[in-house]
Amino acid sequence: PPPSPPPPPPPPRAPRRRISPTRPSARPAAPPRAPPPAPPPPPPRPSSPPRASPVPAPAPALAAPPPPSPPPPPTPPSPLPRRQPPAPCAAHPAANPPPRAAPPPSPLALHLALRRVNPAPYAAFLHFDLPALRPAPPAEGGEREAAAGGAFSVCCSSPERFLRIGADGSVESKPIKGTMPRGPTAELDAANAETLRTSPKDRAENLMIVDLVRNDLGRICRVGSVRVPKLMAIETYASVHQLVSTVTGDLEDGTDALDAAACAFPPGSMTGAPKTRTLQIIHELERGVPRGVYSGSLGFFSIDGASDLNVVIRTAVVSAEGVSLGAGGAIVTQSSPEDEWEEVLVKARPVIRAVECWLRPGDEAC
Repeated sequence: PPPSPPPPPPPPRAPRRRISPTRPSARPAAPPRAPPPAPPPPPPRPSSPPRASPVPAPAPALAAPPPPSPPPPPTPPSPLPRRQPPAPCAAHPAANPPPRAAPPPSPLALHLALRRVNPAPYAAFLHFDLPALRPAPPAEGGEREAAAGGAFSVCCSSPERFLRIGADGSVESKPIKGTMPRGPTAELDAANAETLRTSPKDRAENLMIVDLVRNDLGRICRVGSVRVPKLMAIETYASVHQLVSTVTGDLEDGTDALDAAACAFPPGSMTGAPKTRTLQIIHELERGVPRGVYSGSLGFFSIDGASDLNVVIRTAVVSAEGVSLGAGGAIVTQSSPEDEWEEVLVKARPVIRAVECWLRPGDEAC
């Protein structure tokens, strides 16, 4: 047999190309396969009653840990020892402070004590508490304006009448000049009264004031009506003997009690004569300090024209600042400084005694 022909040569192979990972393959993508069909749903089961879910058992309570105790406060540094003030000496007022008294009772109680200690025919009690007398409110800037003061009371046990005007126009004044203390026995008491009645110095004082009052009343009374029915008579009170004169008169037509008081004020027994010049000298000696109600007059004016006014002596004035009283005496050429000072004390002692009884209401001596 003839030899078989040689096999044809194989076709040349195409060169391989390296595919970059970022470049898509040149091979066409296979078409997406359809998803397999879903299996048929299982047949419905017969419904069963819902079961109650079991309630979980509560967790056991754990005790809260105690709060941490606060740190102790830092110990303050010990202060430096202070320098103690030197102890006051025995003579210094701070070494023996006065005892503190209880708050005093009402001013009316002082007036009642004054009536017991020193009864007098022209005594009076006044209590003032008016809005106009209260301290003014602070002004702008905190400064408090000057005011007339606060409430105050006047406890008066005066033995002297300044003026009494009757509804019929009669006028009477009873100036006092001359004072002598009561004696411890009947004999000494009578001796003191006689000494006062015959004292040249006291009689000169009394006569001077009688002439002054006669002149004051003569300016408002009918001519010839001014008289002196009693001149330098002795009047005796609880603590003193007084040398008292009585001057009377009848008011002129068209004048009244206000005219009489304005004409005769201030009382001549508290000024001396001549009245105007004496007031100027007193103002200079007392450095312009006002006396207040002391040495003035206290009384009433009636709707029927009558009036009765006293001279404010033997009087205590009670205010928020305390208790004050005034006392004095007339000075003439025959005056002795020691005797005049003793007369001032004689006039002030009854009022001071009443104040002591007022501050110690349980004192048996009162």
